[in-house]
Amino acid sequence: MSTTSLLPAFPLNIVVLPGEEFYLHIFEPRYKQLIKDMEDNNAEFVIPFSEGENTAEVGVVVKVKTIFSVYPTGEMDIAVEGTGLFELHTLLDPFPEKLYPGASVGLINIGSPSADDLLKLRPLLLEYLQLKKGEPVKLSSERPFNSFDAAVLLNLPTEKKLLLISLASEHLRNLWLINEIKVLMQARKMEIQLQENYYLN
Repeated sequence: MSTTSLLPAFPLNIVVLPGEEFYLHIFEPRYKQLIKDMEDNNAEFVIPFSEGENTAEVGVVVKVKTIFSVYPTGEMDIAVEGTGLFELHTLLDPFPEKLYPGASVGLINIGSPSADDLLKLRPLLLEYLQLKKGEPVKLSSERPFNSFDAAVLLNLPTEKKLLLISLASEHLRNLWLINEIKVLMQARKMEIQLQENYYLN
């Protein structure tokens, strides 16, 4: 069961996975106010995935990790970090007594992977990363510690991230990632084969 909360919102066409760091340039007055409020209160806000007039039913909760630069105009360069997932109930524009929007959301418990899931995912992930880089890759004994950590290492595109966060359990996310890595691995092997054939000719 999810917990319902009213949180500040910053609709964008990005997906910041839990545990992932993402860089933003803040220039609109309402979002400059939002970031200032979050910094002052060490608070979290939500990024509903929004494209045109469409807003996804799921999104990511984030917090401000670092403010790198503040310009004379009040614009900012910042890093945010994903901390959790939410299910969108209602968008409010504006948030009560603020310039920026808000959202009524259900906070989702993302759960933990089973040892069996990680046992299947980890060696496949390592094999793909080594194939992609063309050299040995080292992962710490703790990584990946969940499906999102694995997805960050894979550097998935936005549409794949959105699909991943829409899956209902950590087990389903791990199964999806295993299949995705197999597809990526096959594509990379074909790429390498084509390059080798080119050099031979």
